Amino acid sequence: MLPLRAGVSAAARGSGVAVLLALLVAAPALSAQTIVGRVLDDARNSPVAGAIVRLLDEEDEERAQAIADSLGRFTLAPPENGHYVLEAVRLGYERTRSPLLDMHEGGSVPLDLMMRPLPIGLEGFRVTVEQEASELLTPMGLTPARLGNRWIDRDFIESVQAKRDIGSVIRWKNIPGAYVINGDNATSTSGVPRLCIQLQRGRGMGGNGCALLVLNGMVVPEEAAVLIDPDAFEAVAVLRPTEATTYWGTLGGAGAVLLWTTRDTGR
Repeated sequence: MLPLRAGVSAAARGSGVAVLLALLVAAPALSAQTIVGRVLDDARNSPVAGAIVRLLDEEDEERAQAIADSLGRFTLAPPENGHYVLEAVRLGYERTRSPLLDMHEGGSVPLDLMMRPLPIGLEGFRVTVEQEASELLTPMGLTPARLGNRWIDRDFIESVQAKRDIGSVIRWKNIPGAYVINGDNATSTSGVPRLCIQLQRGRGMGGNGCALLVLNGMVVPEEAAVLIDPDAFEAVAVLRPTEATTYWGTLGGAGAVLLWTTRDTGR
């Protein structure tokens, strides 16, 4: 089966786009429970690594989230049968949505999400990130100002020239007691690279000592976080174990690293 392609393609803009999307929405129901897709740059047809893909129900509530890997690939499984829309967001691209998908049990369906490059200013997004940060930090009695050196803003992220991932940015910030684990110790048991930030006296789940990673308010695997382009981040907050446990309990026993990416909140 050839994959569906959602979003605006370079060869099908204008009046033809509406016709194409109408045909996709009106297509027969997809007999699939798992979506196996790719996020591609519309202009170059190249992978958009680090794009955040959200599965939204008919009420626009997020039901699942995935991060595109270095080849733009992602996998999402709806929690139950129903109608869903996929939304892809990435810094420097227009927000992209798929047609309405009617998901049922069994099998999988391929789906390409095409993202159109769009250089954008960041001023408005900074306000949004600060608001989101306040919502998460206030219950812990924290603010960006109180975090001091443990708050990393967009300007600092941009100032780091040689950065492979967000771990490189945290290392460059030189936060006391924070260590970015490299080499063989920074891979999972299956050999997949991961983002591991260790804080002094932190003891996390499984005994690996890696801080909890929270992306846009959602806990994410270490293997997923390392794939995100560091330039996609708007802000980072590093929490000590005593701070993280007040919100996440034992999950935050090794501390937490809060990550925010630019997200288009318009509909």
